[in-house]
Amino acid sequence: MTTPVINKLDQIESAIKQNYIPIVYGIGLISNTLNIILFCRRKLRYNCCSRYFICLSTCQILLLNFNCLRQIITYWLNYNGFSTVTSLCKIYAYFNTLSLALVRHFICLISVDRWLVSSTNARFRRISSLKNVRWIISCSFLFWIIFSIHAPIGFMPISSGCSPIHRTGYAMFLTIYSIMTSAAPLFIAIIFGILTLTNIRESLRQVNPINHRRNIFFVISSTQPRRNRSVHKKRLDMAFARLAVFQIIPYTLFNLISSISIIMIYLNSLASENDIQKTAIVIFIYHLGIYILCSYVSISFIFYALASHIFRKEFMLVCQRLCSIIENNILCR
Repeated sequence: MTTPVINKLDQIESAIKQNYIPIVYGIGLISNTLNIILFCRRKLRYNCCSRYFICLSTCQILLLNFNCLRQIITYWLNYNGFSTVTSLCKIYAYFNTLSLALVRHFICLISVDRWLVSSTNARFRRISSLKNVRWIISCSFLFWIIFSIHAPIGFMPISSGCSPIHRTGYAMFLTIYSIMTSAAPLFIAIIFGILTLTNIRESLRQVNPINHRRNIFFVISSTQPRRNRSVHKKRLDMAFARLAVFQIIPYTLFNLISSISIIMIYLNSLASENDIQKTAIVIFIYHLGIYILCSYVSISFIFYALASHIFRKEFMLVCQRLCSIIENNILCR
């Protein structure tokens, strides 16, 4: 049974899939590929936080492939195999659940890591080391790869799409899981973002006294290279901290609808009467939240470039190198 409201929502969603999603997907691939290239450069890759940003961009590409690319394929083929073929449904359910969880997980790790680095407590700062980061990243991937196995077990192709069967134990578990994995990262990112901002302000207020006495000039001269490295590392850490804080604001705004829609779906499932129009509106809001989240994922490069002059500088160096390579190839011909 369809109503004018349901038909209108279908038309809007079809227009989004036809005109908007391909643009989001194309920009997203370019944006996140650039992120990976820039964070892998010599100046940035030895910073602990850059490892988290590389993993985040990789997971965002995975998220775009299993949301945007899937929508593009199903629209242009006019056939949704993910809602009819069991194997396709389960593959989509697994990788969509995995990528979404990893994206939110690494945003939390970035927020916590920048709080540790910007802390005035030396013991907290030592926690953020390359050795610890490698272990954290490995354990994070291992945990979510194993934990996300619940998705292909519980998801089935049904008339409304690839989703769990309603009013079952797994549907209840998935609702609780979805609320926790969408709301918890939001609060963690906001809280640690505020704490990081506080630490940055405190560090800017600190003034390092400079001793000008001649009798210790040789000591200052001998320790100057080490001090310069320390100052450079601190500036880079602060740049990454500002990057993390600047990322939290758009993440909160773009993820808000997705988080609220999950609660709306849960409340709608508790209703005794089956209102088809109300259900269609709730599902449309949920899909809209996913599209907005994909939009945030696709323009992350812009947020990083606006937040950090170091990131912009590295991008310009990459562009200059690329132009010189193209110019040399043209001259050789």
